[in-house]
Amino acid sequence: MNAPTHGLSRRALLRGGLLAGAATLALGATTSIAQGPAPQPVRPVGGSGQAPTPLAHAVRVAEKQTGGRARKAETDRERGVYVYEIKTVSKDGSATVLVDPVSGNVLRVDTPGFIASIANVFDRDDQRKDQAAFALLEAPSMTLADAIETAEKGTGGRAVGAALKSQYGSALFEVKVVKDLAPQKVLVDPATGKVVAVPAHGGRKDDDD
Repeated sequence: MNAPTHGLSRRALLRGGLLAGAATLALGATTSIAQGPAPQPVRPVGGSGQAPTPLAHAVRVAEKQTGGRARKAETDRERGVYVYEIKTVSKDGSATVLVDPVSGNVLRVDTPGFIASIANVFDRDDQRKDQAAFALLEAPSMTLADAIETAEKGTGGRAVGAALKSQYGSALFEVKVVKDLAPQKVLVDPATGKVVAVPAHGGRKDDDD
């Protein structure tokens, strides 16, 4: 009597595990890429722990990995260590890429799963932002990585974040630069490839974040 019960329990556990795994894949697809040692707890700017990989390089790595165009890049903490988080968009959808600021290697790629894609149909706001961002990024030859390098050259600082902004129908790149431990935001015009403004610290955030 015990043997069939144990067999049934094992089958039930196996079936339950397979269903849980399928549900996880459906909710969101995550690709882990082992290309080097685990990221180290260094700061992207400042001190002896400054990351050797520039943000612009990480952006280009993410674009190559996904085949899309980067619309946002920032410095974040993942499990206690600093990473670069880059969001890309393409005609096929969006993706989030985590890049190690020390080695410059891709750590993980997150893309919406099947159920998340269906849910996104009802989340018109996110879908609209991705489509609008891709349309704006397709037109100019300047990329987010180019804007980051332009802002760094113009200020002599180090970029720790950047994003595409839409103001009155025009596209601008906003780059957050740190120099002498003081942050500042720089606006770069993708049409001319030049810095157009350095807004005061603590300026207004718009809905493109």
